[in-house]
Amino acid sequence: MDSVYKTAPTTTQISIPVLNYHSVTVQPGNTAAITPAKLEEQMQYLADQGYKTLTLKEFIDIWEGGEKPTAKVVLLTFDDGYKDNYTAALPILAKHNFRATLFISPGMVEDGYFLNWEEIKEMHKGGWDIQPHGMTHPNLTKLNAEKQTFEITEARRQIEEELGITADVYCYPFGERNQTTLHILKEHGFRYAFTIEQGMAKPDQNPLLIRRLFVNGEAGLSSFKSLLK
Repeated sequence: MDSVYKTAPTTTQISIPVLNYHSVTVQPGNTAAITPAKLEEQMQYLADQGYKTLTLKEFIDIWEGGEKPTAKVVLLTFDDGYKDNYTAALPILAKHNFRATLFISPGMVEDGYFLNWEEIKEMHKGGWDIQPHGMTHPNLTKLNAEKQTFEITEARRQIEEELGITADVYCYPFGERNQTTLHILKEHGFRYAFTIEQGMAKPDQNPLLIRRLFVNGEAGLSSFKSLLK
């Protein structure tokens, strides 16, 4: 069982959809991959419906302030740091002046399949928040405390060094963690962490166990719309 962790005070019911994307490419049979055309359709829907895409700071301000946002809001998150996030997702979001959060594993940077630092820096300048997803995207529960600590803290160190930012928001590779993971995150000052548990993000959740909504790349627009309700 995950340990109890202090949650944000709230007097109003706040519920934020945090959408979980991965690769933006044509890959039939892979529900974690969405075609550029479908992503464009979804972003156009958000724009037409008047949604505001949050930066991490804006998300945290809502979370910690306990104030219900006056407009419809959504947090877009992309896991793993695929190169197509730069070639496909970045221009689609830029067209709508949308923001997103990218969780990367620095140990996989520069291998040709994932983003390189130059691309990551350009995405950051384009309004994307960049945060750690482990050094090599391991299942943390299969590692001892020392190796978990390295995976978590070295990923943060490299991102902070390369981008000159604070990288204290984590995303669990494969959604996996244990008590050791949570202890390491708290010990090293991580403020928030995102899971793959399904549901809206609400301030009464443990801030190290924030829920998200998986975007099935093979589902239609009606399925996407239902995630936002």
